[in-house]
Amino acid sequence: MHLLRYAGLLLTYILLSGHSPAAAPAESDGQSKPRVIVEKLNPWSSLDLNNDPNNFQFAIVTDRTGGHRAGVFPDAIRKLNLLQPEFVMSVGDLIEGNTEDQAQLDMEWDEFNGFIDALEVPFFYLPGNHDITNAYMAKDWERRFGRAYYHFVYRDVLFLCLNTEGPPASQISPQQIEYAERVLAENKDVRWTLVFQHKPLWAYDNAPGWAEMEALLAGRKHTVFAGHFHNYLKYERNDSKYFVLATTGGGSGLRGPLFGQFDHVVWVTMTDAGPRIANLMLEGIWDEDVRTEKTRGMVDALLWGSAVSLNPIFAKGGKFKKGESALRLINDANVPLKISARFMGQTGLSVEPASFEIEIPPNTTKKFPLQVRAAKALPVEKLTPAVLEWTANYVESDLGNLDFQGKTSLMVTQIYELAQSKRHKEVDGSLDDWGNLPFVVKKPAVITGKAESWTGADDCSFNFGIEVDEEYVYIGVEVVDERPIYLKKVPWRQDGIEVRVDGRRDPARSAGRNGGLDMEDFLIIALSPDAGTGEGVTVARERLQELGVKAVCLATPTGHRTEIAIPNAYFVERQGKDWQGLRLNIAVDDFDEETGPLAQLWWLPSWSAPENFAGSGTFKRR
Repeated sequence: MHLLRYAGLLLTYILLSGHSPAAAPAESDGQSKPRVIVEKLNPWSSLDLNNDPNNFQFAIVTDRTGGHRAGVFPDAIRKLNLLQPEFVMSVGDLIEGNTEDQAQLDMEWDEFNGFIDALEVPFFYLPGNHDITNAYMAKDWERRFGRAYYHFVYRDVLFLCLNTEGPPASQISPQQIEYAERVLAENKDVRWTLVFQHKPLWAYDNAPGWAEMEALLAGRKHTVFAGHFHNYLKYERNDSKYFVLATTGGGSGLRGPLFGQFDHVVWVTMTDAGPRIANLMLEGIWDEDVRTEKTRGMVDALLWGSAVSLNPIFAKGGKFKKGESALRLINDANVPLKISARFMGQTGLSVEPASFEIEIPPNTTKKFPLQVRAAKALPVEKLTPAVLEWTANYVESDLGNLDFQGKTSLMVTQIYELAQSKRHKEVDGSLDDWGNLPFVVKKPAVITGKAESWTGADDCSFNFGIEVDEEYVYIGVEVVDERPIYLKKVPWRQDGIEVRVDGRRDPARSAGRNGGLDMEDFLIIALSPDAGTGEGVTVARERLQELGVKAVCLATPTGHRTEIAIPNAYFVERQGKDWQGLRLNIAVDDFDEETGPLAQLWWLPSWSAPENFAGSGTFKRR
């Protein structure tokens, strides 16, 4: 029921029961205004109550999974019951998924549907990549819910719900385009069109089907809602508003509104002028400009380190005595940027100049040379990075007096040789045809998740190798784990491995920072063992098979082994026949208990982490 409707009746009763001269005129306007006694002075601002019968309210929940945090989503359900929207929409990623294990799917859907059973209003499901990861899960969705895309009209507003998982993933399928064209033609005179989808395909490079979808929406009043990125961002496109929503319990750094990282439900009031948006969070209520493309650019430049960067030094021969780097400061904003910084005391490297303070004019880049020395010639692997600690703030900006603090590492590293394989390798997980794996990782560069749960190399460590022949690039990894956990049959929820490969040309390859699971620019291969049987559990196996990638992950008595073959054609497509190299990083997921916590052990800093440095893990062919 509408609280507003009862508020109007209550107000009418209160005003009519007040003390006023009987001779004073009465004011009434049918249904829009209460019948009251009007004097020259009255204790109210107006009698134009906000009770347009065409207006209605509904809510949207966004990503619950992708590293879900227990208790957040059911708490949102409880609060939605307090708010009493007319119904609730979703933008997908409702379960963790990523499996073909029916018992696991039944358990996860039973849990989620239990939350929805507690909701007092209708809930409209929508699939995300976690909900329809593969063909098996797509059939399971159809068995449970029927359609993966659909529409309905309510109070002359068209609700169009799309499936961005194709198949294949990250596109609007031709069948959906045909469906949407028909639906939009049949409802061309509605007062507004609201589109719901999981992935914000407008932010992708040439996502199949999206250009056709936007062309169908052109010229009509519409608003688009999506999720997937776990970071709120409002776009202005085609004279319309497009929203990427944050999380309702999904994985998040929870840095706050300026970073677009928060748990929320979206409260939508539908009016003839379009939807009015309120983001309802534990910390309060924010309007739709909680984060825009403008503020995103300013904040992300500092958050992800692109405003303050240090060129790495590539040492020849694996040893370093002295060299030159460069500090680059970029201000792409329309207001000045003030930065103060200093290099912390180092045991291995000294840098000149050691500190600076500067104000960078708007839309300006400044570059400064740095002289770097070691006390004596040392192998690269024994050098400690020089760490630049900095504080930055925008002068006279809408962000207020907000200081951003960060650290940027000056790395001395090397370019590795992509060794030629002596023989064609069978991708069977045995690693018998590898010999000694040359890269030994007993001390990870970075540990994400709960770092303190990793107690040292005896707890978990790994070795790996990478080779190339005339057909494939091969990667072999041997993991030694004190206590293997293989019960969940879902990568990232049990012991496993993640391999990231960037096969583009430089400089795009060296500067890549991808942290998600979309494989347009990056190849991300996430595997975990399946109790020693089959090929293991692989995320996005169908996508990898389309690319011709072979991957096997098998349990061993002491941990697990992974073997991967990536066709050379993958690199030829991105660099040409004379392709020269690639960028590689490897992370091992280590659980010591069935319920966690996870320690993710990285060979080199994650490309999405602030510690990332340009060109890390670069391998070049002879």
